[in-house]
Amino acid sequence: MKEGQRGQESLREKEKRILKNLDDHIRTKNSEETTVNDMFEKFMEIRVDLRSMTRKCYRDLFAAHVHPSIGDRPVGKVRPSDIQKMYQCAVAERGVTPSTVQKIHSVVYQVFEIAVIDNLIRTNHSSNSFKYFAKTNDVVSKPREALTVEQQENLIDFVYSSHIYSRLGNLLTVLLGTGLRIGEALALTWDDIDFDTGIISIYKTMAYKPGEDGRYDYRIGPPKTAAGTREVPMLDEVKAALLREKSNKKPKKKFVVEGYSGFVFLNSAGQVYTNSFLYDSIQGIELMKANLEKRQPVYLPKMSAHIFRHTFCTRMCEQDVNLKVLQDIMGHRNIRTTMDVYAKATRKKKQDAIKELNGKFKIL
Repeated sequence: MKEGQRGQESLREKEKRILKNLDDHIRTKNSEETTVNDMFEKFMEIRVDLRSMTRKCYRDLFAAHVHPSIGDRPVGKVRPSDIQKMYQCAVAERGVTPSTVQKIHSVVYQVFEIAVIDNLIRTNHSSNSFKYFAKTNDVVSKPREALTVEQQENLIDFVYSSHIYSRLGNLLTVLLGTGLRIGEALALTWDDIDFDTGIISIYKTMAYKPGEDGRYDYRIGPPKTAAGTREVPMLDEVKAALLREKSNKKPKKKFVVEGYSGFVFLNSAGQVYTNSFLYDSIQGIELMKANLEKRQPVYLPKMSAHIFRHTFCTRMCEQDVNLKVLQDIMGHRNIRTTMDVYAKATRKKKQDAIKELNGKFKIL
C-alpha cells in the first residue's frame, strides 16, 4: 500500500455507508442472505404475464449461464465486474454468440431490477455491464437481406413446379404477398379470412415449441406487439392461393389448439406446419433444383421464414407504397423499422434517378 493509504474501509466510512442505507431503507442484511437464484425465482413469480415460450427461454438462459457463475452469490455481493466477467466467459469458454449474451443480459438486468425495487440494493449492478462488454465484442445486428426480384421469381417457380415442395406453394405465396410473420400465417383459420372484402384479420400467432415444463406443443398467443393486431388486404394472387388451399382435401380429424380449429395451412397429417419443417424445406429447395438441372447450386441467402416478410416489405417500398399504410400492414410498432427498409430498398432507384438527370441542367 502507498503511504497513508488504507487497506480497507475505515470505521467512519462504514458508519456513513450504513447510515445512508438506513436513511434510504436499503435492506443490507437481506441482500447478503438473498441469492441471485432466489431473486430469479421471485422475478419469475412476479412476471405472470410472460408467455410460456418466453418463460422457457428465460429459464434455459439462466440455468446455462447465470446459475453456474453467480447464481449462489448474494445479490448484495455481486459487482458489475462479476457480471462483465460472466459475459466474457460465456463467449470465450462456451462459444456463446454476443447476440445470445444480449439475451442473457436482458434476464440478468430484470432480476437485479427486482432487487432494486425491493430495496435490497441501491442500484442495478448490471446496468452498464453489457455496454462495456459490447465495446470489446462484435455486438452488431446484421441487417436482414431481402430476396432479389430474380431470387423471388426463381423460388416461386421452382416450388410450384416441384413434386416435393408444391404443397408449400400456397403458404409461400401468402407469406410473400402479405408480409405476415410465420407464426401469424400458421395461426390463420378460415374465420380470419373474408374473401368478400379481401381482408385477412390478424390477432393471434402460433408456434410449436417447448413450454416451461420442457414439453413440445402447439401454442397460441397474441401477436408480437399491440401493432400486430391488424387487417391485411389481399393481393389477387394471395386470394387465389388461399382459395386453392381451401379446395384441398380436408383432414379426417379436426385439429384443435386451445379451442381454435379450421386452420388454413395443414400438413399431410392434418396438423399445422411447424417452423422447423418450413425452415428445413426452404434450405433444401435450391440444392434439389441445382441437382435436377445438373449444375452447381446458387444458394439463396441463409434464411428463415422471416425473410419472406422482409422481402414483401422491400417489394412494397420499391413500389413507393405509402409508409404509414405499409407500417399498418406490416404491424410495425415503430415507423422507423419501416423507414429503414424503405431507405435500403430505394437506394438503387435514387441512383438511377440521378443518372437520368445527367446533362439535364447546367451545374459546371
